[in-house]
Amino acid sequence: MITLNHEDQTGIPPQITLVVPGRWHAFDLARELEQLGALHRLITNYPKSQTRRWGIPDAKVVSLPVSGVLTRLAWRFGGEAFAMRQQFRINDHFARKAAQHLGNPDLVHAWSAAAEPALLAARARGIPTVLERSSSHMLEQCRLLHEEYASLDLHWEATPPATVERELREYQLADQVFVPSRFVQASFSAHDFPAEKLFRNGFGVDLSRFTPAPKNDGVFRVIFAGSQSVRKGVHHLVRAFKAANIPNSELLLVGGITAETPRLLGAADARIRCLGHVPQAALPEYYRSASVFVMASIEEGQAMVQAQALACGLPLVCSANTGGEDFLALDGEGVEIFPGAKEFAAGWVVQPREPALLATVLRQLAAAPEKLAAMRTAAATLAHRDLSWRRYAAANLEQYRSIVQASRLVGAGRNS
Repeated sequence: MITLNHEDQTGIPPQITLVVPGRWHAFDLARELEQLGALHRLITNYPKSQTRRWGIPDAKVVSLPVSGVLTRLAWRFGGEAFAMRQQFRINDHFARKAAQHLGNPDLVHAWSAAAEPALLAARARGIPTVLERSSSHMLEQCRLLHEEYASLDLHWEATPPATVERELREYQLADQVFVPSRFVQASFSAHDFPAEKLFRNGFGVDLSRFTPAPKNDGVFRVIFAGSQSVRKGVHHLVRAFKAANIPNSELLLVGGITAETPRLLGAADARIRCLGHVPQAALPEYYRSASVFVMASIEEGQAMVQAQALACGLPLVCSANTGGEDFLALDGEGVEIFPGAKEFAAGWVVQPREPALLATVLRQLAAAPEKLAAMRTAAATLAHRDLSWRRYAAANLEQYRSIVQASRLVGAGRNS
């Protein structure tokens, strides 16, 4: 009899090693896999003092902190341009060390740009692998950012060629590539990547922390959370807010200020408040004070702040390049109300780089308080039905099982 997977014989789910150069959403996934009995090991450059905060047992954490320290030093003393130039070397240091600590899992799930050594080591031992690509296909990401910076006559610090080349090799090495959104999936299809090697699973949110509450004033308050950068499309959001010219309104920009920020904000406007970095623990109160959450990004996989805002009962208005459409479509596909703009029960999706469209949507929401209230209710209901980290991890686990099963069937066939 062929053993299809670990769980068939022992009742234990397949054991997963996660390899991540940082935190990202890997710690949320690790916590949930541990609770599901499926975490073999988490390999990261964060110290165990940090992984404990996610409830991940020390015995299952391999901490390789050197690359994390080097990254912080590169940013502190050399700025973004220097840090970008050192990116490949720093990731490579972590990646090579991580490959030596995989343990004996049923599957290795590694984050892109620092996965190649682990993928090769796992393949040599017959262990199936998954690559996490949380942004669009690397070539598509580079194209979109290069074009946007050029349109603003700004210099883009290009992704190092060695990093691009490594990513492309990783796409081929992995048994499957996990992506978070339709936008990312389409970017891989645009580069002729096999559809059967892609698995799409949207991110989650901590539903115990991000919860709805009544808004206590009459200000039409637009909020954004993320780095105030070209990639996040802050310039398009600012232009849309100014063009909408909604009475008794303000725009809150929450997140790290970059060297680009003054250029992106344009002329001073008393209605636009730049709050800078805000601790995660304080974010829910800012969300609850707002009327709508807007993300006009040029490129990303699936901004998790969108799920946070929805969980706080905020309607979401996002560009098609944010992964936000996947969240909104959980409650049914949208309807194109006018060209380039689709309305959903809990928000809107507009084409990227179209501040005029965004301004029109904001004006419509401000002018229809009853519809806005209905969208707030739909946002909270949607989040608490479909956006937990447990749902995300459970869907991943089912796919891990499928990959492990297929790998063992192939192995059994070779040995028969």
